[in-house]
Amino acid sequence: MEFQGFPRIHSIFYAVFDIIKGTVVKHQVPEGSITPQSGPSSLSDSITIDPTHNGKTLIDFEAISEYIIPKKQLYKRLVTICTNGYKVMGCPVVLHDHERYQHFRNEFRFNLCFVFEQDAETSSYEAVVRKLSRVLEGLELECNFLSNEVGSESQTVQNVIEQLFEDLNSYCECQIPINEFNTINLKLFPTYPNPQTVYNYHVPVCTVDVNKMMNSNWDITVQKVASHINGVNHVKRIAELANVKPEWTRQSMEHMMYYGCIIMTDIFQYSNVYAVKPEITRLFDAKYGLAQECLRYIMLPNAPEISIERIYALYCGLKYGLTVKDWIEEQQLTLLHIDERRVISFGVIKGLIYRVHKYPILTSTTPQENEQFHFPSKQQYHRVVNKYTGMPIHSDIIPFLDGKHHYDEICTELECSPQELDEQLGCTQQLEDSTATATNGNTDNIVETLYEGIAEDKQNEEGLSQWSVEFIFR
Repeated sequence: MEFQGFPRIHSIFYAVFDIIKGTVVKHQVPEGSITPQSGPSSLSDSITIDPTHNGKTLIDFEAISEYIIPKKQLYKRLVTICTNGYKVMGCPVVLHDHERYQHFRNEFRFNLCFVFEQDAETSSYEAVVRKLSRVLEGLELECNFLSNEVGSESQTVQNVIEQLFEDLNSYCECQIPINEFNTINLKLFPTYPNPQTVYNYHVPVCTVDVNKMMNSNWDITVQKVASHINGVNHVKRIAELANVKPEWTRQSMEHMMYYGCIIMTDIFQYSNVYAVKPEITRLFDAKYGLAQECLRYIMLPNAPEISIERIYALYCGLKYGLTVKDWIEEQQLTLLHIDERRVISFGVIKGLIYRVHKYPILTSTTPQENEQFHFPSKQQYHRVVNKYTGMPIHSDIIPFLDGKHHYDEICTELECSPQELDEQLGCTQQLEDSTATATNGNTDNIVETLYEGIAEDKQNEEGLSQWSVEFIFR
């Protein structure tokens, strides 16, 4: 994921509660950006002037002042206000002390706020705003850093927010010495959305050379897991090879996904089915640069390159009902000197094609009075029989036949191959009779009645339900 950069700070201001005037802005950068100023109050005005506000205030401070120094329920909470096309973010603080603040009605209230454009992504600044409120609170409790300035002409806080404004906008970090014992250290870090949930059947693919990035300070579990990522092993297999609990392995994968070290794809098998997406046309768009990237990735060493039109035709040849094995034969990939595994993985990773999963679902063929399907209980598992072989379906498979689990998940959890699962469910013979249905181009393709419960006559005698399986491809 490409980081788009941090938003620009348009203003920083420090507000306090005055027992006579109410909420007032004590300091602001740039001067006049929040409330009008009668004259310059800082030697660095010429440096901190923001040309975007042209002498006008960015916001109507009076309209939002009750949220800058708010009711007690909002203290020490991040408060964000959107007004006049800008976003104001602060974390108000109140300190109670009868002796120290006897001239402030026994309490001291303040807030240091940042102003951004309303549509700016400010999640990276939330931790900075919270930390500044804690630091200023600590300085006040320790040495009256804020309250001593209220009745004086000192510019200490003004100097602090000026340096905050300049350094965070220019360098995304700052170090501000307050006294010989205290220094404000801040650094902005990019924030990314939470990664997708990782499952045992996912296959991690590295986007960077993790081994070169790794050092002794990395988490031990991540180090063990990362060494087995090769674009072939699925998560459960990696957990077994690394001798790590599956849940710890999944958590490590999510951690690496968050920082863009890996991405997830599906298990590559020659029985897989894929279909092309409209985004396939991006191959011909020069601004994406996918054509040359694809050629570099899929070609075997020292093999002559093929045309991008041929690659486009290869991807367009993927369709419902056509397995990768059949696609290889149909497109004669052995003559093209390319890696079929990489062709598929590149298409999935770049969003040019998608996997068509097969979901087995158990249904009832016996009419129900209340039209509600009753899934067989554990005591009835032995009655669910493959009608093609006459053998009971393995009891471990039946809980997965609710239409919510595809073949990759079932095979990974039960440690069996798709062919073994097909044999258990009697899928092979029925699929041969249903080729037309599977290739009609619909989003959900259904293969009906593959196996039944016990013999129909016996079921009718005992009044038992008869079960069948449908396969949904999507």
